[in-house]
Amino acid sequence: MEQDISNENSWSDVFFTEEPHPTLSYRSGMIVYEESLIKGGFVSRTWNGSGYVNAWEDVRLDPAQHSAPQSFWLEIDGQLLASHWEWVDYQKNEETRHGSHGECTCLHAVVTLRHTIRPVTVKVHMLLDGTAVMTRWLEITNTGDQPAALSAVFPWSGVLKFSGQWGSHAVPVATDMSDLYSIGYMANSAWGDEGNFKWHSIPTAGYRVDGRYRRDRHRHPMFVLRNNATGEHFVCQLAWSGGFSFEFDLDAPVGDVGAYSLFFRAGPDAPPPHRVIDPGETVTSPEVHLGMVFGDLDASIQAMHDHLRRSVFMPQPRGRGGWIESGIGPELEITTDYVFHQIENAAAWGSEVFFIDASWYAPPYGSWSTTVGDWQVDRVRFPDGIGPFRDRCHEHGMLFGLWMDAERIGDESQVAQEHPEWLATAYDGEKRLGRMLDLTNPDAAKWMEDQITRVISENQLEFFRLDYNVGGIRQGGQTVRNGYVESLYWRYYETLYAMYDRLRARFPDVILESCAGGGGRTDIGMVRRFSHSWVTDWQIAPRSFSITNGMSMALPPEHVDRLVAGQNGHIVAELDFQWRLLLFVRPTLAFFHPLGASWNPNQLARIRHFINLYKHFVRPFMNTGRIYHHTPTFEGTEPTGWGVLELASRDRRRAVAGIFQLSAPKESEYCLRFRGLDVSKRYLVTWDNSGHTCEVDGFTLMKQGLTIRLEGALTSELLRCNATE
Repeated sequence: MEQDISNENSWSDVFFTEEPHPTLSYRSGMIVYEESLIKGGFVSRTWNGSGYVNAWEDVRLDPAQHSAPQSFWLEIDGQLLASHWEWVDYQKNEETRHGSHGECTCLHAVVTLRHTIRPVTVKVHMLLDGTAVMTRWLEITNTGDQPAALSAVFPWSGVLKFSGQWGSHAVPVATDMSDLYSIGYMANSAWGDEGNFKWHSIPTAGYRVDGRYRRDRHRHPMFVLRNNATGEHFVCQLAWSGGFSFEFDLDAPVGDVGAYSLFFRAGPDAPPPHRVIDPGETVTSPEVHLGMVFGDLDASIQAMHDHLRRSVFMPQPRGRGGWIESGIGPELEITTDYVFHQIENAAAWGSEVFFIDASWYAPPYGSWSTTVGDWQVDRVRFPDGIGPFRDRCHEHGMLFGLWMDAERIGDESQVAQEHPEWLATAYDGEKRLGRMLDLTNPDAAKWMEDQITRVISENQLEFFRLDYNVGGIRQGGQTVRNGYVESLYWRYYETLYAMYDRLRARFPDVILESCAGGGGRTDIGMVRRFSHSWVTDWQIAPRSFSITNGMSMALPPEHVDRLVAGQNGHIVAELDFQWRLLLFVRPTLAFFHPLGASWNPNQLARIRHFINLYKHFVRPFMNTGRIYHHTPTFEGTEPTGWGVLELASRDRRRAVAGIFQLSAPKESEYCLRFRGLDVSKRYLVTWDNSGHTCEVDGFTLMKQGLTIRLEGALTSELLRCNATE
């Protein structure tokens, strides 16, 4: 029985004092974050991970001693609004959020500030859900009579950490200043290496991590900041699908004991202005999700996962997630016979959802990419339409769905010929942005929403897969508005998010899957509106392990999609290696034999074995379970050595661990010490390679460990633990 974690150990409060300065102490779980309005500046003051609210003003940050103490960063018409704010109002109230595991009671605090020079009002929103991670966003109102250009906005900024005890903290843990802090993030922003998590030292200088504007679009907007001397981890994600930036500046003395401070800011990034705000108009910034944890990397990742499950991700359609999917895509020429063949295969191994990917609308041997936009079933390819496929799926107890690349119109589509003005425009004036629709155009946006609605309704879909094959657009598009050249990102995602909020409300039982040319849009701004997300198009070992490893840090495992028997993943590594990775996320299955070929009974038996493990052992606790990354980082793109993942139930009664020998093995034995069990219990342990079982106490499994022997590269073992009492 799945545990209810919607309000597990949940407690939050905001302690407000007016003297000597208006100060808010946000308290959620065991963390406290404080900020004040001091002499016109709304500034960050302290973080505490042990639950303490400061009673002494002198231990808080003195903003006069720091160059950028402001707790949000806002530029209007090129002017930095870091000072000259006045207090207007503070309110807090309890509100109910519908998280992925039910209703969650959260505390919502709002501070209203008015600028005394510019006609601008800002509302600073903080949502506390009782976890170690807080949610923050801004509402920015133009109270003037002229349009205002939002040049830059970072909803959360300020000094994360400051200390006057540099020497005592830095020695001997850190031998020089650059080692005091480490920053962990996805190292590669390019396609095919998503989730490649690595640690880097922060120098005593500025340091910036970018994605989707200054870098390619496949870097997940997340960082983990580790203080190597004092132990705390800050973990942060930006809920935004456009360009983003995380910036840090470590200011510290070199060689002597003295004060140091670490400034940061997190927010969207694009060619300014982000948004032109009309007189009287209010715009809402992206959310920053930031928390602090004392503990290791796993503790910080689990804190973020608890937060996302509790108050960020929406409830799953049909009351559950983790569906086993199968489909047929344009890697081969799709015919009626091939679709029926693949439906029968999917039913044979136990799939629950079947979908037709790209080309269902394209003529035989036509281009699936250049004809997107004409969203009608091609009756030459499928003379009887879609209905027979849906009916066959239902006969086998499977749900049925279709794919759409809904935000593009291809050159050969009829709609592109009729409405070339609907295409987004680059900064050089060319309409070449991957044939992307300009969703800031109300007519184009309405057409797109109408097409999705029609495709779902006419074809009676129970599953909808959204793709986004738009690449090479780091600058994004632009529109000219009120005398400004405005970046397309902000209005585009305002429109897109609102569209999918409406579609989810209209089709509450339809399973929505997000895909973006692989992992191009895995951010929580997008995924929160979908059931799960396709995180990569790279399925080939050993890199498939590092991708699964990192993306299951970024997102809870039930929201991470991986594939077996497709996208060339079958060409390297044993079947068990390929399949075992899918037990730690949500599995999709593709081709195991072509039309006309018979089943390999040994292969089919093994596939059914793993599906049975997923359905009956792993899935019942995955949605609330905790994932442990025993080997969080690797050198290079193709990982070597050992890769180890563990997924344990929240009550510590069950766990599964995958031990993977990656490329270029140097050692044949690995000592596995489980992390998610209970030392007081006894467990029945099953070795999947041999099927052998034995009973082992939790103390041995966690403290002494088990030796796993794997000789060859790209081999694996799977251990299952089930409490016997």
